[in-house]
Amino acid sequence: MNRNRIAALIMAVAVAIAMPLKAFTQENSPAAAAEAKPLGVLRNAELDKLIPPSVYFQGQSATVQVRNSGGVRFPGGLVMFTVKVDTGGYSTAVKERYQDYLVTETPLLLGEGADQKKLAPGAYGIGFVNEGLLVMDIGGHTIFTLPTPTDSALRRPSPLQVLAHDAAFRIYSGRTYITFTPAP
Repeated sequence: MNRNRIAALIMAVAVAIAMPLKAFTQENSPAAAAEAKPLGVLRNAELDKLIPPSVYFQGQSATVQVRNSGGVRFPGGLVMFTVKVDTGGYSTAVKERYQDYLVTETPLLLGEGADQKKLAPGAYGIGFVNEGLLVMDIGGHTIFTLPTPTDSALRRPSPLQVLAHDAAFRIYSGRTYITFTPAP
């Protein structure tokens, strides 16, 4: 064999080895895995994997109702989810304010128009109260309250769900809701 044929053979073998390695590393990278998952409202199977069996709030741990939950996957694979909490061990004063747990990996804009508030990534206790949506840190301290409209056209209200609506999403408690989008 002459040198040119040997060089060509070595080059072909190197390319044949490098191509599958490159494809393997791209397909199995966290970024590629995040991009491969569909964006938008999370399915029940995805929520089952994400939501822990219990959550911590104001000095106690409480179990959650995964059947009453919802969430969204945003570009880049970041997620937010919210889940109804079994607040049996809490005082009546806490139960009136704290019904759900919200976790977000990305900043969110909650509410609409002049009332809109930015929520940083983190874990929060939330409650749909007379004044609107109450957002609290995990110590139970109020961060803000937003007005919550009612959607009388909602076909199947449930204790807690997340639905897409126009270019945004909504967290519903029955027919009462709060709109949210990822913050820029």
